[in-house]
Amino acid sequence: MLTTLMRRTHATSLLTLITTQTRAMTTTCRTVDWRWLETTPSTMDAAKDLLKERGDTDARPLAVATAHQTKGRGTRGRSWTDDGRGNVALTVAFPSEIPLAPITLLPLRVGTVVIDALNDSRLSLKWPNDVLLEGGKVAGILVESDGNAIYVGVGVNVASAPAVPSAGPDRGRRAAKIPGDAFAIAQSIADGLGAWSQDRDDATSVITDWSARVDWAADLELRETGELVKPVRLLPDGRLKVRGAGGERALVADYLL
Repeated sequence: MLTTLMRRTHATSLLTLITTQTRAMTTTCRTVDWRWLETTPSTMDAAKDLLKERGDTDARPLAVATAHQTKGRGTRGRSWTDDGRGNVALTVAFPSEIPLAPITLLPLRVGTVVIDALNDSRLSLKWPNDVLLEGGKVAGILVESDGNAIYVGVGVNVASAPAVPSAGPDRGRRAAKIPGDAFAIAQSIADGLGAWSQDRDDATSVITDWSARVDWAADLELRETGELVKPVRLLPDGRLKVRGAGGERALVADYLL
């Protein structure tokens, strides 16, 4: 009973802190309900709390961003490391229907919005949810749903490129950073996602746009086996057709370095 009460008190205090910071830093953003936090454990968790607090009175996407996230996470529960202040952590929550079918294409569409917002000719996309700068990972995308909304998380290395393990279960591609202002970058991405959510979209457009931003000549390494494969084409449902030693196959849940 005491433990439950303490948890409730902690949750209430956390939400109050988030709300206080949010109201102090709310600014005008064209297409979303924009909130900037000085610091937060997770923009994804903060967005879920703030969306509940906001209720059904506002149908706009809710964007929560910070330049100091202390407990961010990536795909498969991996941590999204923030070793200081200045990197972008952004979550955009969509309480209304997403204008895209199939929904499996959403991370790919988000990738095109992010790369356009960053506006650097050196950038490319890697299936299914990474943005690369000259081979190094500069941004990652995480999509979650809790039944009430779809949450799109985006992390961008701006001030620093965190160290990434080169061995073990958490090994990954080396990190890179892109110069810029965290606040402006987060707001540009949020605006782009908000504007996209107001338009019609279709699989053909996603595939065309995504394919135009990929380095098709680059080898890709499968995380589990270390096998090198070549990307061939993107399929209508968002799977990636690749060519390896055993011929062509479509990747579904395989994770690439």
